[in-house]
Formats: sequence, structure tokens, C-alpha cells
Amino acid sequence: MKQLQVRIKNLVMSTPLMTASGTSGTCDELERLRNWERIVDAIGAFVTKGVTLEPRVGNPELRVVETRTGLGLLNSIGLHNSGAKVFVAKELPGLLRYGVNIVVNISASTVEEFGRLASYLVENDVNTTIAGLEINVSCPNIKEGGAAFGINPRLVEKVVRTVKKAAGERITIITKLTPNVSDITLPARAAIQGGTDALSMINTVRGMAINIATGKPYLGNVYGGLSGPAIKPVGVFMVYECFKKIPECNKGAVPIVGIGGISCWEDAVEYIMAGATAVGIGTARFVNPDVFCQVKKGLLDYLKTRGSYSTIANLVGVSHNRDMP
Repeated sequence: MKQLQVRIKNLVMSTPLMTASGTSGTCDELERLRNWERIVDAIGAFVTKGVTLEPRVGNPELRVVETRTGLGLLNSIGLHNSGAKVFVAKELPGLLRYGVNIVVNISASTVEEFGRLASYLVENDVNTTIAGLEINVSCPNIKEGGAAFGINPRLVEKVVRTVKKAAGERITIITKLTPNVSDITLPARAAIQGGTDALSMINTVRGMAINIATGKPYLGNVYGGLSGPAIKPVGVFMVYECFKKIPECNKGAVPIVGIGGISCWEDAVEYIMAGATAVGIGTARFVNPDVFCQVKKGLLDYLKTRGSYSTIANLVGVSHNRDMP
């Protein structure tokens, strides 16, 4: 399936489809599904749930609220995880059996902690399971770090530079950007200046919901992150902006992973045409476990009709080319 193959630095992916961090769960989650082998075959990379250096209990409940229209999901998980030590001991061996690129999403409260976390993961990855690190500078529902890094270009550059140095050249570094900024190209350029190999965008959009019976916010943390089809136009716009305005992106030196609201193959094509080399699917998997298989098939069928644009690689950013037939 050369039509679907894409590359992000050292990540050679058989398809442009990636799981979205925060929705991937644990190493055994896919195996609970009846067609997990087909799902693994459909993805080019498995992106883990966020990992922190020390365990985190996350935010108080309630943590998840579905929006009234059904087009979005508000979450305020708060990076609940068992910490890097447990992740290395229990999760990595399980992820190895999938046989796909493994990208670990990482979060921290300080620049220095990001560096220590990256070092620990790489140094203790005895089977070299980890192919990439996705730096989360964009979580909207934690009180320390998260979006606080992502809205400050100077801090974004420092975090990326620190992780890059700690991880070494073998590991592909992806920086996940927040949409909660006025100009997405500013943190994007900062990440590139810091040495990121790729950008992923977007994380969830900040939001909240209020229970009109009690007058109180539904979420225990008050605020959360909105995901799902409702945010897709925001994600497509921000991918388009970065591809259009940043030379490293439109020349292919720093590829983009488009994330946000993808639930069908048409959504994936939109992101790719806007400038994404790969796409991440998250919330849609909760309601449709077969979404990866369906999107893969849809992409293959679509490419058969596109003539000279019959590969994903040739389709990247074509919305910027007004001569496309």
C-alpha cells in the first residue's frame, strides 16, 4: 500500500493514521476489541495516553461530559496516569507486540522535568520500543504546565530544545500545540526553533458546561477540553495556517499531524489537503471502534480516483494549489 505510506523523520508509517493521545488508553485496550488486529493494521503509529514523571491522580470527578448536540465531548481527566516507572515496566512490553510505531505523549510541570522524563523513558526503553515522543505543551485542563507552556512561545522553544537534547537523534520529536492562542504560527515557529521534527495540532479547545438544575459546573475541575466533530474546522484552519505561513512546513522539513474531530475518511482528506502529512483520530473511536479501518479503506478508494494525486504524499497541502483538477 505505497499509496498510503508517509514519513515523519524516522517514523515510516504504512498509513497516515495515528491514534490521538488521551484516547489510546493502555497497552491491552485494543486487544479487548474483536477486530484489534485489523485496527493495528490500519494505523501507522500508536500514540499513548499522556505520561508524567511521577504518578498523577488527575482531576476530581465528574471528568467527562457529552455536549448537547452530540458533536463534542468535554473532558477534564487531568493527565491521570501511573507515572513513567510503571509505564516503562508494564506498558512498553505490551505495546511492543503491536508491531507499529509507538509514540509516547509526555507532560510535565517544568522545563527541567520534561528533560528528566524524556531521559528516563529513552534510557529505560530496553527493547527500543519508543519511536517518538509527543511533547504535550497544550493540555487545557491541568493547573500546572500544559497550556501554560503552549501559549508562551519562549517556553515552547525551551521545552522542545530540552526534550530534543535528552531524547537523542533516534527518537522523533513531535510537539502538540494548543488551539487556545490567537496565532497558532507563533508557538509552531518556536517549536521549530527548538528543534522539533514535527508538529501536531490541535489539542482540545477550552470549554465548560453548567448544570442548569444546580447552577454549578458539571466538571469537577470546572473547565475542560472540547473534542469531537465540533472542533474540526478549527483544526483544519490551524493546519492550513501553519502550512501556508511556515516555510519548514510547506517544504516538508517539519511535517504536520492534523488532529481534531476526524470521524470519517473525508475529514482525513480535508486535513491532508490543508497540509497534514498524517492525522490523529481520537474521540470518534469511542463511538465507532471500526473508524480506523473505515478511514483506511475510504482513503484507498478515494486515491484510486485522483490521477496524479494518487498517493497521500502527493495530496499533502494541495488545497494551497488552485490548479488541482
